[in-house]
Formats: sequence, structure tokens, C-alpha cells
Amino acid sequence: MTTNGPSDAITAQPLWATRLAGIPGVALAFLWGFAEGTLFFVVPDVVISLAALLAPRRVWQHILAAIAGSAIAGVVLFSWSSSNPQAAHRAVARVPFVTSRMFSHVEMGYQKQGLGALLLGPLSGTPYKIYAVAAPRYLSKAAFLWGTIPARGERFLLVWAVAGLLGNLLRKFNKGSASQLAVWHSSFWLILYAFYWGAIAFR
Repeated sequence: MTTNGPSDAITAQPLWATRLAGIPGVALAFLWGFAEGTLFFVVPDVVISLAALLAPRRVWQHILAAIAGSAIAGVVLFSWSSSNPQAAHRAVARVPFVTSRMFSHVEMGYQKQGLGALLLGPLSGTPYKIYAVAAPRYLSKAAFLWGTIPARGERFLLVWAVAGLLGNLLRKFNKGSASQLAVWHSSFWLILYAFYWGAIAFR
């Protein structure tokens, strides 16, 4: 008689969870990374953290996909801002919960830190897309693209580590099915975004 360990847990999961951990989930992470890197307003950390809760050993694929999607989005916005900065700025400024204060923060960061502002910015909660449209005045396209990889990856890796550890602990003590984990996960992100958007609205 054999005993299933955490690595075998995915075989007992519902179809949606199996797909999230597989190629469809990786594709979703790529598309989410691209969307949030342009004009969407919810971070790819949402799908990465759910995949990490359910199948942490596979999430490196989701992270690479999200970084790739973000990098392509960043190059698109960088190129647009290089040719028509006013239009690119207006488009990003219309994204929900993007504020003029965020643009000022990014400009100041680039002026003081250059590429370092891009590397540290995503950890502060400032949308990557703002760094992309502001970058042509301070960075070459190549520098921006190479800086995007660690800038996007650092937080994704942190999310992977935290969610993966939590998921492993819960599975070890049989404290939640895939569906229960999804409910807890959704509740966490809804509460987090409620506070984040509330803080932005009242600044």
C-alpha cells in the first residue's frame, strides 16, 4: 500500500485545479501578465498564488509565463510612449485606480534612481505600466526590457514562496480541499484589494 504525498495531491484535485496547474493555467498567467502590464488593473499574483496553493512545484512555469507577458506588454507601452507619449500617458491614466500621484512618484524615482526605480517600484504597489510609459525619457528599450525581468519576478517569487508554503502546510494537516482553498484565496484578494483601492481613493 502506498501513501500519496503532497506532490501527488494534484491527481485528486477537480478538473479546474488540474487545468490551472497545467498548460491552460500557464497560458492564463501569460495573458494576465500581458493584460496587467498594459491596461488591466488586477495583478498576475492572483493566479500565481492560487496555482502555488494547489501545486507549488509547477508554479515556476506560471511565473516565467507572467514575466514574459509583462515584458511584451512593457515593450508595447515603451514603444507607444516613445512615439506618442501623450496618448500612452492618457491611456494608462484612464486605468482604474491609477492616479496622478503615482505618475509623479515614478518620475521622481527614475530621476533619482534610474533603473533602480524600475527594480524596486513593483514592491511598492505602483503599477508596472506606469514605469513602462515613463521609461523612454530615462532608459533605453534594452535596459528597460532587462530590468523588467527581475522587477516582475521578485514579487512573483515571493508570492510563490508564501502561497506554496501555506498550501503545503494545509495539505499536510488536511485542512482544505481545492475548492475551499479557492474560496479562502478569493476572500484574501478581495479584502486586500478593497483596502488597497480604498487607500488610493482617500489619498
